[in-house]
Amino acid sequence: MRRTAITVLTLAAALACGACGSSGGSDGSSAASTSSAASTSEAAESSAQTAAQQCQSQTWPQRLPDFRGKALGDMVVGAALCYNITAITAPDGTDVMHDAAGMTKPWTVTSQSPAAGASVTAQTPITLKVTAAQHN
Repeated sequence: MRRTAITVLTLAAALACGACGSSGGSDGSSAASTSSAASTSEAAESSAQTAAQQCQSQTWPQRLPDFRGKALGDMVVGAALCYNITAITAPDGTDVMHDAAGMTKPWTVTSQSPAAGASVTAQTPITLKVTAAQHN
């Protein structure tokens, strides 16, 4: 899960860098954009290190939170960051965790194993089932 979280953080930083862009002018903004991209990359690395330090500082075993009903995207960089999520499966059997296109869709967690409240270690495999998020 830590690798997945770091990958998600890196991907988010890359997407943020891509969204910044420049106005296309010739006023030297490309140098500023390059500098901005470098600082954004450094910030992503710092965030990943902070997340790793946060996970290492936790005491184990601990009770598994209830992830049901929560947005998958928010969870993997938040509440579920330090847990060993080994599989995320969509209703059609798609392996969301290892499908780049699947990770870009909004998902809601519908079930988890082990159950919420179970005592787990940082190495306990945790599986999640998700469904497409409902738009209000």
